Amino acid sequence: ICISLMHIYCRQIHFESILNESSSDEEELNINIPASQSGVAAQKQQNINGSTVQNDNFTDRDEAFTSSQIILSMIWSNNQLGAAYYNILTSELFVMDDTYDDGVHFNIAKTLYKQCQPRYVITISGTSDEFLTAIEALVMSEMSSDRSRSSGLSSGPSQVSLRVMRKREHGFDRCYHRVRCLKLRSEPVNANNVERLIFLQGLLNFKSIVMIHALGLLLIYIDQHWSNISLDPSGRPGFVSLSSVTLRDIVMIDDDTYEALNIVHARHHPSLFKCGDAAAKKQSGSLFILLNRCQSRPGAQFLWHVILSKTLRHPIRNIEILNERFEVIDFCLNPDNHSIVENLTSCLKHVYRLTNVILDRYLAQQAKVSDWRRLHKTVSSIIYIADICEKHCKKVRLFHKIVSSITNEVRYIKYFIEYIVDFGAKRSEHDFIVRANVDSHLDNLHHVRSTLPETLTQMVEKDMKEYLPASVTTCKMVYIPNIGYLLAITGWSPSPVDNVDLENLEFKFVSNNIRYYKSPTAKELDETIGDILLRINKRESYIMLKLVKYINKHAASIFNAIQLCAELDTLLAFYVIAREYNYVRPNMVNRQIIAIEQGRHPLQEFLTTFVPNDTYSGDEKSLVKILTGPNASGKSTYLKQVALIVFMAHIGCFVPAKSATIGIVTHILTQITSVDSIALNTSMFLQDMRQINSALYASTPNSIVILDEFGNGTSEVSGLSLLAAVLNNFVERATDCPHIFVATHMHRVMNMLPQSPIIEQQTFEFITNEDGSVAYLYSLTRGHVARSFAHAAARSAGLDEKIIKRALEVYEKFKIGELPSRLPEANGQDMAVDIIERLLKADDFNLEELKTLIKSQNRQL
Repeated sequence: ICISLMHIYCRQIHFESILNESSSDEEELNINIPASQSGVAAQKQQNINGSTVQNDNFTDRDEAFTSSQIILSMIWSNNQLGAAYYNILTSELFVMDDTYDDGVHFNIAKTLYKQCQPRYVITISGTSDEFLTAIEALVMSEMSSDRSRSSGLSSGPSQVSLRVMRKREHGFDRCYHRVRCLKLRSEPVNANNVERLIFLQGLLNFKSIVMIHALGLLLIYIDQHWSNISLDPSGRPGFVSLSSVTLRDIVMIDDDTYEALNIVHARHHPSLFKCGDAAAKKQSGSLFILLNRCQSRPGAQFLWHVILSKTLRHPIRNIEILNERFEVIDFCLNPDNHSIVENLTSCLKHVYRLTNVILDRYLAQQAKVSDWRRLHKTVSSIIYIADICEKHCKKVRLFHKIVSSITNEVRYIKYFIEYIVDFGAKRSEHDFIVRANVDSHLDNLHHVRSTLPETLTQMVEKDMKEYLPASVTTCKMVYIPNIGYLLAITGWSPSPVDNVDLENLEFKFVSNNIRYYKSPTAKELDETIGDILLRINKRESYIMLKLVKYINKHAASIFNAIQLCAELDTLLAFYVIAREYNYVRPNMVNRQIIAIEQGRHPLQEFLTTFVPNDTYSGDEKSLVKILTGPNASGKSTYLKQVALIVFMAHIGCFVPAKSATIGIVTHILTQITSVDSIALNTSMFLQDMRQINSALYASTPNSIVILDEFGNGTSEVSGLSLLAAVLNNFVERATDCPHIFVATHMHRVMNMLPQSPIIEQQTFEFITNEDGSVAYLYSLTRGHVARSFAHAAARSAGLDEKIIKRALEVYEKFKIGELPSRLPEANGQDMAVDIIERLLKADDFNLEELKTLIKSQNRQL
């Protein structure tokens, strides 16, 4: 008890020291609180007409600015790319050291752009025309993509703005000096210029010339255009922290692959993170919806970023980070930790987003009581989570990070909110109410207000005795905003005919036969008490502003803690999936290997009875798998299954298999024609060729390449030659060949490939019935199938038997090199009989329709 009381006493002393810090806050409050707020009626009117309207718009406005509020600065020089970007919502700066990027494809620049998804892109003139062309193409493609999705999404402004700044006005020297003047909120308090520079040198690599140039360009652009890009044009840009990012640990995945593998769809943005029950998630067809069991909005957003290549937190190849995530899931799967997981889950439900936009509400004194309550819940919850994790932080590294993120200042913030804000007060939703016994000055003001009726009565009695004539029978003291206290004479005996000038009293006006005077006691009240409500409001606003500034000063710590809790929320969602669907921890290694025992498709296994299959590639096994087999035998599902298991392993999720050893991959590349390709301004074949070109040039020995029915978009000979040439290119790389999985019906392709131990033919088992139908077993085995059994697949799909019979006739003739016979010309009478038979079999037979058809047929004959 003594220790708790000591802590409380220390916190109170700390708050009093913050409250008594010298500043110009009082002057700011004189500007921020208009004079019209003096008086009860005026104050209520302000609450109704002003604050409510403004605050009601915040929710929608926040949503509009959550998706893409990044300013990205990129400069390319001498094959070196330097970049920096600024998150408007969180006020965070990120820099990327000079990185080699070839002057042909600009793959690094493209990857960084796709991960950031910026709202503004800036660069300088005088750079390579090829680089500018590549950036312009990225911006135009993004705008085209936004327009194609606009029918399904309603978000904020989506167009990307590209600005090319003049190099003469934004040279390296000017940008370098701007970087040296950068002031971070996380820097040491009261640091001078030398100390600030030393602090920056610890964060920035000043040898990365191009990066420093890009960062300076970014800062200058923000300085010049803040009023246009910010929600608060009158404010100033703040920089909470500065972090470095690297592309070294990134798994490269393009947008086509995300769509083809059904990893995520645009309509599944985390703003809709509560997407129904588990059954609905199974049927959604999206890996994101399946995995999204997050309890909080930040958790759902973290999952979105982990899965999708829109930020630098997406699929990674850093084994240490992946093992940290696996640790959390292993910990949660331990039955002994069930109660701990439940407590963490309960706390995570009360963790809300905190962005720079939301902080601006508090600074602008526009936060509602519900905003303060939400902030308090968030800070309290992350502290409770850290307290729960503290007992187990030696077992799980993420727990240790969460515990370390809760600084003393974060605990002070929780205490200060509880100590200051009176959530139980019965006032307007927009009022910030300070608790009693927090500030002696404010308590005195409240005491003056509570005793004001008695004081006014005493003052009236004094006026009656000393200054008013005997003819005044009744009077009272009133307060009128902007005028002050006035003596209102309500009763005369006898009543005066005209305005009466009374000695020592200054006549003001008459209203409803009541005469108002400024008496000596009224002047005394003006000087000693004044507008007591305004004074209370000013003092409460002063206390609130001190609290907000303290919160804002340590916002980086809260951001960091919320981010770590969001990661924990995502990993708890992975744990739920692993527990419910019997997923296993993959063994991540730095070898060229994919070894999956009894792997399952994470989405398809819910739709039907699923047959698991093994996958072995690399590590003295074949690297090129060529799958043949009947239509609908499971080839495409198997290809996607392998890619999804590899993908899930690289986001730190357990995988649907009995066991899995996954070698770290650099790229997941696919050639899978999707339905969405119809919307593109190109043919499906050209899209396939673009995907193949990317696979050939971007793939590394540690890549996985999925080819599904490549070459079907052109003639058989052309498609076969293209497929053979592509596979031959991969085979010639020998041990440097990536993991290749191919599904094809071009059975002659094996005759066009060299004999190599890295090539393996595989197929799916099936049984041919006596009637020619095919029963699929969906079990993968070694071997080759020379037929696709397309006719059996057509029959199972319900195609007309006459069409299938004719197709078989043509097929058999082509097999022996003969031309099929022509069909006999249709006999009109036979056609009429056939039509009548069909009509008679129909359930909705109509005699009048039959007569009409017969008449029309007779005219033709």
